[in-house]
Amino acid sequence: MKLLSVAACCGVSCIGLLASAATLAEDATPLDDVVVTADRKARTVDATLAPVSIITRQAIETSQAASIPELLQRIPGVNISNSGGMGKISSVFICGSNSSHVLVLVDGVKVGSATTGSVAFEDLPLDQVERIEVVRGPRSSLYGSEAIGGVIQIFTRKGGHGFQPEITFGAGSHNTGKADINLAGGDANAWYSFNAGHEQTDGFNVLADNSEPDQDGYRHDSVSLHAGHRFSNGAEVEVSALQATGNNHFDNSFNNETRFAQSVLAGKFRQPLNDKVLLTAQVGQGRDEADNYLNGEPLAMFRTYDTRRDTASLQADINVGAAGSLSLGLDQQNDHVTSDSAYARTSRNNTGVFAAYQAEAGGNRLDISARHDDNGQFGGHNTGGAAIGRDLANGLRATASYATAFKAPSFNDLYYPFSGNPNLRPESSRNLELGLQGTLPNGHWSANAFQNRVEDLVAWAPDANGDWVPANVDQARIRGLEASAGTRLAGWDVDANLTLQQPQDRNGVNAGKTLIYRPQRIANVAVDRDFGKFSLGADLHAEGKRYADEANTDSGKLPGYATLDMRASYKLVKDWTIGVKVGNVLDKDYQTNKGYNQDGVNGLVTLKYAPK
Repeated sequence: MKLLSVAACCGVSCIGLLASAATLAEDATPLDDVVVTADRKARTVDATLAPVSIITRQAIETSQAASIPELLQRIPGVNISNSGGMGKISSVFICGSNSSHVLVLVDGVKVGSATTGSVAFEDLPLDQVERIEVVRGPRSSLYGSEAIGGVIQIFTRKGGHGFQPEITFGAGSHNTGKADINLAGGDANAWYSFNAGHEQTDGFNVLADNSEPDQDGYRHDSVSLHAGHRFSNGAEVEVSALQATGNNHFDNSFNNETRFAQSVLAGKFRQPLNDKVLLTAQVGQGRDEADNYLNGEPLAMFRTYDTRRDTASLQADINVGAAGSLSLGLDQQNDHVTSDSAYARTSRNNTGVFAAYQAEAGGNRLDISARHDDNGQFGGHNTGGAAIGRDLANGLRATASYATAFKAPSFNDLYYPFSGNPNLRPESSRNLELGLQGTLPNGHWSANAFQNRVEDLVAWAPDANGDWVPANVDQARIRGLEASAGTRLAGWDVDANLTLQQPQDRNGVNAGKTLIYRPQRIANVAVDRDFGKFSLGADLHAEGKRYADEANTDSGKLPGYATLDMRASYKLVKDWTIGVKVGNVLDKDYQTNKGYNQDGVNGLVTLKYAPK
């Protein structure tokens, strides 16, 4: 899979190794791709100072990945905890931070559950994704709450360049079946895309102890629409909608089925006021809805958990001088909860104002930002960030950054019946990062080191009455080294990355222990080659041990593992392509969430019709 990555982190020995590898390359990975998430406006990858990875539609199709979590785990600094295969709960950790410390946007709209504070990555349809941008490191000074570990933005398919229909069918292990149709088109001034998809699987027995020896299936239906127009005066209007519905079966004595609905609506308007000022207004809504069942019957209590997030933003991007850019913005967010559980409060609002400035002069780059959030629950919170970059000889660039970030408590933390704590403070962090990267005629590499201190972490523990309640009691220190390189060797595209991290608890009886579900070592290698009508590829993913308990006991240890996936595609005739992917080729037995099996060797065959 060809993945464009400007990463962070490794020591001197790793830097030397990667630089040596890059000198063997046959062509360079381009760094002129445009990224919008890192600085909240369009800039090239080369111009931004943040560690960012881009997964394009071409890379998605080359990878033959089955889900968004499968793609994300190949990015530097990212690891996944999954509860048993397709459609099962998948938590995403970036740079050793908590899974709730990741801000997720779909077409610029914040998504996720306001009750749990998590995002159902497993239910977002990969077939309807055009592009994914992952920014590692804190970005609260631009986006507000949750962006402690990083930001993930998912863009739905957009269309353009004439009529481009696509139809894809797939079949695989565990009676897995899928079908997807995409109708897209447009020209230089208009674009549209309509996509509908279905996938289902019988699944496998996810419980490692085999206490309920049955198959845990999953069904998923999705539809999306994306359209826009550019007017003669430079103004643009764009709308998008995404909905995914289905049901997920699992093993639990309280409930064993969830029927879900995820939806996102977005509307955006851009207007250049003159050659120096661009005004952007956006409104959006994200919904996360879930109903719980036991043996096909709705639960009498704790059945419905529906959340709605309404957002609106106004941003002005202003060119200042020959090489400076100033952004000023206002965000409004309103969260609403509908549930048969009696939450003490069912809505809250947040208003954020921010400013960011970037400048470049004589090989020096500067990026500073500041934000103030006024929240209806905890009041005001300030965050800021500063980064500098210096272009050195031989195509090198050195960077340094410092940023603060925060995470607002979830509705479950604050208002869950009989156990919420409305006096909780936001979790906060301070992150320091140093980096070095190089672009050579034949490749690219990057390395960086970071330290993130997180305070006022929310932890649940029994009170004097034996009731589990949350409190701001924990602290964590996360140190990390990452390295990545991309090159072409003997006709093969090669991408590799390595992450070494120490996510540690820093107080109480578990001080010095590794935070749960965070491995200290992660490595990825992807190779691909195009032979014309035929292509081959493989992915190697390896992680060190992780712990499922805060005390890091032997009973809570999950051993490290390595998996190998292989893929091939062949153009049968004009416009028809068949793809074959074999996952976990070596049939490795492993877990990423304690007690839940991962799939053994598995296969998927796809047939795609895409007339050109």
